Amino acid sequence: MATFQGRPAYLQIADDIRQQITDDTLRAGDKLPSESELMTDYGVSRIVIRNAVEVLQNEGLVIKQQGRGTFVREQRPMRRRVLGDLYGKRPTSSPMKRATEAEGRRSEWEYQSRRTTATKAIAERLGIEPGAPVTRTNYRFFADDEPIMLSTSYEALAITEGTPVEQPEGGAITGVVPRMDAIDLHVSHVTEDVHARAPRPYESEALQIAPGVPVMAITRTYFAGERPVETADIIVAADRYTLTYNVPVPAADEG
Repeated sequence: MATFQGRPAYLQIADDIRQQITDDTLRAGDKLPSESELMTDYGVSRIVIRNAVEVLQNEGLVIKQQGRGTFVREQRPMRRRVLGDLYGKRPTSSPMKRATEAEGRRSEWEYQSRRTTATKAIAERLGIEPGAPVTRTNYRFFADDEPIMLSTSYEALAITEGTPVEQPEGGAITGVVPRMDAIDLHVSHVTEDVHARAPRPYESEALQIAPGVPVMAITRTYFAGERPVETADIIVAADRYTLTYNVPVPAADEG
């Protein structure tokens, strides 16, 4: 029976079980002892055990299965997504497709495009008037059948309407950069803003995110010179990707 001092007992129990997971005493797929067994092992009440397990569940370390118990969750490998490397060479297709296939994984995506009007926020990002017509496309990207990313993109129809690349998907050219190249709007730079937040219910379902795992929300905008040509809201699970940025530094003056 454990003796607890200082920090709350449920946090110390969570620390102990977490350490067992970290050092591989408990491995992916292993079942945790039952609540009754943990109560006996640690000499605490049921509510303390439940609070400890909830901490681990919120950290994405364990998962509860109805009628079966609580199991150590398989930790998916972290993948590095390097912004600078996505555009080290001018792309001829989707950079997400190229990055996924470079890992030796099969790249697929599903999408749905529709014509709508720009909200005030989207209009500001695209440099157009609120209410102006845009194409909105919702994407879900997969790597070997695993959902890895959600994206909602917006393009001003003032740019693409009536051109061969009016539809973001389904044509001979895919990917923002090559599509804009085809209509003589040459993307010169990309900006991204990144923040972490709790996933929304539909995001958890679409990306199969474990309880307690946050998402990284990325706002990306493509520019041709000073003109925004596409903007997107991108969602990835924080336990699957490390966002690594290559930032070039100008050389020092030699005089």
